[in-house]
Amino acid sequence: MIHVGLWLPLLAGLLLFVVPSLGRTFAIASAAVSLAIGVVLFAGYGGQGVAYASQTPFLPEVGVYYAVGLDGAGLLLWIAVSLVVLLGVWVAEVPVRFLALALMMQTGLLGIFAAQDLIFFYAFFEATLIPALFMLWFYGGADRLRAIYIFALFTLVGSLPMLAAIFAVRYLGGAESFLYTDLVAHPLTGQAAALAFLGFLIALAVKTPLFPLHAWLPSFHQQNHPSGLADAMGTLYKVGVFALFKWAIPLMPEGFREWQGLLLFLAAFGALYAAWLAFSVTDWKTLLAYAGISHMGIAALGLFSGNMEGTVGALYLLGASMVYGSAMFLFVGLVYKRTGSLDILPVRGLARHTPALYVLGMFILMAMIGLPGLSGFPGELMALLGAYRVTPWLTFLAFLAVIAAAAYALTAFQKLFQENAQAQAVPDLDAREWGFATVTVGVLLLMGLYPKLFTVYLEPLGKALAALFGGAS
Repeated sequence: MIHVGLWLPLLAGLLLFVVPSLGRTFAIASAAVSLAIGVVLFAGYGGQGVAYASQTPFLPEVGVYYAVGLDGAGLLLWIAVSLVVLLGVWVAEVPVRFLALALMMQTGLLGIFAAQDLIFFYAFFEATLIPALFMLWFYGGADRLRAIYIFALFTLVGSLPMLAAIFAVRYLGGAESFLYTDLVAHPLTGQAAALAFLGFLIALAVKTPLFPLHAWLPSFHQQNHPSGLADAMGTLYKVGVFALFKWAIPLMPEGFREWQGLLLFLAAFGALYAAWLAFSVTDWKTLLAYAGISHMGIAALGLFSGNMEGTVGALYLLGASMVYGSAMFLFVGLVYKRTGSLDILPVRGLARHTPALYVLGMFILMAMIGLPGLSGFPGELMALLGAYRVTPWLTFLAFLAVIAAAAYALTAFQKLFQENAQAQAVPDLDAREWGFATVTVGVLLLMGLYPKLFTVYLEPLGKALAALFGGAS
């Protein structure tokens, strides 16, 4: 079943791209089946190790295998991606071929979480870039070519060192293949580990995004289609934290130790720096771009702490941010649909005309700023607690970003909905949008009130990572 769930979105996307007359209903049905498969896989997960493992020789002479499987982190992110894609194709007002590209990109994302061979991980990691660029190229704004150039430049600068590091990990470590089990049994040591880890880090910092390799993100969001679907898919592509957890740190623990102090500083500083920049922006997409950078800084800080609490918090925050971050972009798309503007200042007083839209936005926003009881709180809390055990002062710096998030987000939201009513009369949520709102709010509450549903499967992974550094917690 894991193979069907992995490749179904790609096949459905290709078919929809060639035969667009199949329409939105076909895209929704494909995304719904994919999510259903993810839920079935999660329900059947035993809670230990990698489940649903499958391994087939692909290039056996060089040790490359088509190998897939899912652990607790992979399952959490698999479900988060599948849910967001379904919500996106359900509510976003975009051309049918746009929906097709989103489905194609879903397979690349799922492959990142399921890959158990490093070459296949790299292939999925890079292939996912293609539909993201096409969304921006075909459906982006007037200055999209500049955004594409910046995005491609950062990606290429990161990808080539990681490719070199992949071969170094295999051949300098002495593993028999590129399989995860072989590589983790032969970790790199010494100076080679430090250099190879840096090769991974450059690429994965771009996709976290981690300061200072975050500069591509604001223009990427600014120029994407105003519906928010491309931005939601871009939010799902923030897989750097997962890849560092899954591949870079376990395969090169000594290399991580060499860079750990610097990484902790960059994560904390980046979280606060992005939050500070968010105060000065005038449009919603740029604000959400900096908010995403800040939140991923906190997740990275938890992961780089190297203990169980920080790791579990980082992974849970990553999954939660995929949901609330993507939902927030789709919500902004609904605002644009009604007002024709993404700017924060010109449109005000919408609550008078759209009370349901107002409540939906408030729910998503509260999850984004980490209100207890909603999805953003558990991961953020655990990440900061884990980091505090290692570096209290940097944790305090990152906590200032949490406070700043409430200030800049609520200020912008107040201007949009609650200041002097200057907005023209616009319609409230329609039937389709009510479906989006109901599912989104339900998931935000579920992840906030019952995080143990997922964290019980993340804790063994956190303990295993902590054990690399001499502790079980």
